[in-house]
Amino acid sequence: MKVLEVKYLADYTISVKFDDGVSGTIQLNDLVRKGIFQSLKDKEIFAMVFTTGYSIAWSNELEIDAANIYSEITGKDFGEIMNPKLSYTSN
Repeated sequence: MKVLEVKYLADYTISVKFDDGVSGTIQLNDLVRKGIFQSLKDKEIFAMVFTTGYSIAWSNELEIDAANIYSEITGKDFGEIMNPKLSYTSN
Protein backbone atom coordinates (compact mmCIF):
# COMPACT_ATOMS: atom_id res chain seq x y z
CA MET A 1 0.00 0.00 0.00
CA LYS A 2 1.12 3.50 -0.75
CA VAL A 3 0.23 6.75 1.01
CA LEU A 4 -1.28 9.23 -1.42
CA GLU A 5 -1.92 12.07 1.00
CA VAL A 6 -1.29 13.07 4.59
CA LYS A 7 -2.61 16.22 6.25
CA TYR A 8 -2.15 17.73 9.68
CA LEU A 9 -5.52 18.40 11.28
CA ALA A 10 -4.89 19.55 14.87
CA ASP A 11 -3.48 18.42 18.21
CA TYR A 12 -1.17 15.69 16.86
CA THR A 13 -3.90 14.31 14.60
CA ILE A 14 -3.35 13.58 10.92
CA SER A 15 -5.56 12.32 8.12
CA VAL A 16 -4.12 9.75 5.75
CA LYS A 17 -5.31 8.48 2.38
CA PHE A 18 -3.96 5.26 0.83
CA ASP A 19 -3.92 4.15 -2.79
CA ASP A 20 -6.38 1.30 -2.12
CA GLY A 21 -9.10 3.74 -1.06
CA VAL A 22 -8.58 3.35 2.69
CA SER A 23 -8.48 6.65 4.54
CA GLY A 24 -8.82 7.78 8.09
CA THR A 25 -7.48 9.88 10.91
CA ILE A 26 -5.02 8.92 13.58
CA GLN A 27 -3.98 10.70 16.74
CA LEU A 28 -0.26 10.48 17.52
CA ASN A 29 -0.17 11.97 21.04
CA ASP A 30 1.71 8.94 22.38
CA LEU A 31 4.31 9.11 19.62
CA VAL A 32 5.50 12.61 20.53
CA ARG A 33 6.34 11.40 24.04
CA LYS A 34 8.87 8.80 22.87
CA GLY A 35 12.55 8.98 21.99
CA ILE A 36 13.50 11.01 18.95
CA PHE A 37 9.86 11.82 18.25
CA GLN A 38 9.79 14.17 21.26
CA SER A 39 10.94 16.96 18.96
CA LEU A 40 7.46 16.74 17.41
CA LYS A 41 5.89 18.10 20.61
CA ASP A 42 6.30 21.46 18.89
CA LYS A 43 3.05 21.54 16.92
CA GLU A 44 4.57 23.77 14.24
CA ILE A 45 7.11 21.04 13.51
CA PHE A 46 4.48 18.29 13.77
CA ALA A 47 2.31 20.17 11.25
CA MET A 48 5.07 19.83 8.63
CA VAL A 49 4.14 16.16 8.13
CA PHE A 50 4.49 14.74 4.62
CA THR A 51 4.54 11.38 2.87
CA THR A 52 7.37 9.65 1.08
CA GLY A 53 4.81 7.28 -0.40
CA TYR A 54 5.70 4.43 1.93
CA SER A 55 6.03 6.36 5.17
CA ILE A 56 4.65 9.29 7.12
CA ALA A 57 7.55 11.65 7.77
CA TRP A 58 8.68 14.91 9.27
CA SER A 59 12.31 14.65 8.14
CA ASN A 60 14.74 12.02 6.87
CA GLU A 61 15.26 10.87 10.46
CA LEU A 62 11.67 11.03 11.70
CA GLU A 63 9.28 8.73 9.90
CA ILE A 64 6.76 5.99 10.52
CA ASP A 65 6.22 3.08 8.16
CA ALA A 66 2.91 3.42 6.33
CA ALA A 67 1.98 -0.18 7.24
CA ASN A 68 1.89 0.79 10.93
CA ILE A 69 -0.50 3.67 10.23
CA TYR A 70 -2.60 1.47 7.92
CA SER A 71 -2.85 -1.12 10.69
CA GLU A 72 -4.03 1.48 13.19
CA ILE A 73 -6.64 2.90 10.83
CA THR A 74 -8.03 -0.44 9.62
CA GLY A 75 -7.57 -2.50 12.78
CA LYS A 76 -5.85 -5.17 10.70
CA ASP A 77 -2.91 -7.16 12.04
CA PHE A 78 0.47 -6.16 10.58
CA GLY A 79 0.99 -9.70 9.23
CA GLU A 80 -2.38 -9.60 7.48
CA ILE A 81 -1.42 -6.34 5.77
CA MET A 82 1.98 -7.54 4.63
CA ASN A 83 0.81 -11.06 3.64
CA PRO A 84 -2.84 -10.83 2.59
CA LYS A 85 -4.77 -14.05 2.13
CA LEU A 86 -5.56 -14.67 -1.50
CA SER A 87 -8.79 -16.25 -2.62
CA TYR A 88 -9.17 -18.26 -5.75
CA THR A 89 -12.20 -18.88 -7.90
CA SER A 90 -12.76 -21.87 -10.10
CA ASN A 91 -14.27 -21.83 -13.56
